[in-house]
Amino acid sequence: MQSHCTCTIDNITKLSLVLALAPMMLTSTATANDREAAFKARCGECHGPRDIQFWGRQRPDAAARQVWLDQFLRRHYPPSEAERDLIIGYIQVRIAGATAPR
Repeated sequence: MQSHCTCTIDNITKLSLVLALAPMMLTSTATANDREAAFKARCGECHGPRDIQFWGRQRPDAAARQVWLDQFLRRHYPPSEAERDLIIGYIQVRIAGATAPR
């Protein structure tokens, strides 16, 4: 029996990104501006685009990065859960946009 699967590593990576971001995008009514404002207010004084790029390179798997960011933000100047979700959403979207094929 022959398999007809045409999965590639690139497609699997894209799928993992979609699965990691889907709950955030579907359940949140937050806008991109809300996410950006939360990041800038809580994190922007010390962290910027270079940090976000570094986190993306350090943890290329979106689902694993989601877990890491959540755990990290629970300890590092912990924001409220709602604010934490906005911040993580902002970081994930920025990393996804920076690594998206052009």
